[in-house]
Amino acid sequence: MTILTARDLAFSYGRKPVLGGIDLDCRQGEVLGILGQNGSGKTTLLRLLAGYLKPDRGTVSFRDTDISAMSSSDLARIRAVVGQSAGVNFDFPVGEFVMLGRTPYLSRFGRETAHDFRMVEQALELTDTGHLQDRLLSKISGGELQRVTIARALAQEPEILMLDEPTSHLDVRHQLEIMDLLGKLALRMTVITIVHDLNLAFRHCGRVALLHRTHIHSCGPPEEVLTPDAIREVFSVRASRAEGPDLGGTLLSFSLPPPDPDRRDVHVHVIAGGGYGRTVLHALAGRGYQVSAGVLNEGDLDLEVARYLGCRVITAPPFSRIGESKRRQLDEISRETDAVVVVAMPVGEGNLENIRFAKDITGRIPVILYAPACALSDLDYTGGEAAAVYEGLRERGIPACSLEELLDKIAAVTA
Repeated sequence: MTILTARDLAFSYGRKPVLGGIDLDCRQGEVLGILGQNGSGKTTLLRLLAGYLKPDRGTVSFRDTDISAMSSSDLARIRAVVGQSAGVNFDFPVGEFVMLGRTPYLSRFGRETAHDFRMVEQALELTDTGHLQDRLLSKISGGELQRVTIARALAQEPEILMLDEPTSHLDVRHQLEIMDLLGKLALRMTVITIVHDLNLAFRHCGRVALLHRTHIHSCGPPEEVLTPDAIREVFSVRASRAEGPDLGGTLLSFSLPPPDPDRRDVHVHVIAGGGYGRTVLHALAGRGYQVSAGVLNEGDLDLEVARYLGCRVITAPPFSRIGESKRRQLDEISRETDAVVVVAMPVGEGNLENIRFAKDITGRIPVILYAPACALSDLDYTGGEAAAVYEGLRERGIPACSLEELLDKIAAVTA
């Protein structure tokens, strides 16, 4: 039975469309996985389904009632949302943290009732975290914290549990444990979760919705949706399936498409950081471009990926500010670069010089700003200067909102 319905959903950040024409049925008692490339609108779709965002067009209905007509307290009793986070900003006992899930049921100055404590106890039991009740949040592991965060959501007594990449920041064992937990919770409620790992989605989701270029590419059982052709079209990688009891079911394996020999002499420099450039680096290297990256601080996830791919990199010590010597290296590398890609990322005083450099060379070298599904002002930690540079890049450079659009524009400007 359908419990939550989206019809003709459309949403834009400013003038940039993120989702359009989305139709989706969420059924009672299932795990529905939302998949797609970085920047495809997965989190935006989840926030629309939760009622956190108002669509530009279309409706989201809970049991035939438009959720836009519901109060925030009514919505909090219907659905609980677990956002994507690597931690919490406060530190007190697990039991008190889970009790926060009872907030929609408490009056402003009300005290917890026996029923509230029973719901917290049940949530802890369902997530196998009762033994952590008196532990401080700072004293538990990442996997335990994710379970405790889910317990807080369950304390709301929701009919729908929504999660944004609940397995991010976790090792393989804890990823499997969380997905197993979601399968058990689906016996009690509807679970809608964004999944980054296609193999986890294949094994643990009853249905998956695959987003591509602002629309739903396909929706249905994983074995019908996650075909090699669909994966190649959406993720720009080759995929193959292997099945057998030794593999625990179906296993998807991936490889980059063969590089284009016509692109071996084209040099693209990537400015990124914090893991925001991983997909871009893989896509460019996989297509045969000569790729360089930087300035990247030692320990940065994008630096690890760039080195793995054999890219030329400009590096700086951890947490250091980009100084004049690194700026000179950027200027030197720009003399042999055919195009520069700036991946929208959080910018502080330390890495501000990276995007200043890109703005300075705009007009001399093609500069493409890759900003999928994000408000540039939200990435500014410099008091407004980074946001102004980003806006300048968007106006004077070449904007790209999806990986496909980015690759098309690089091919066009370097032809």
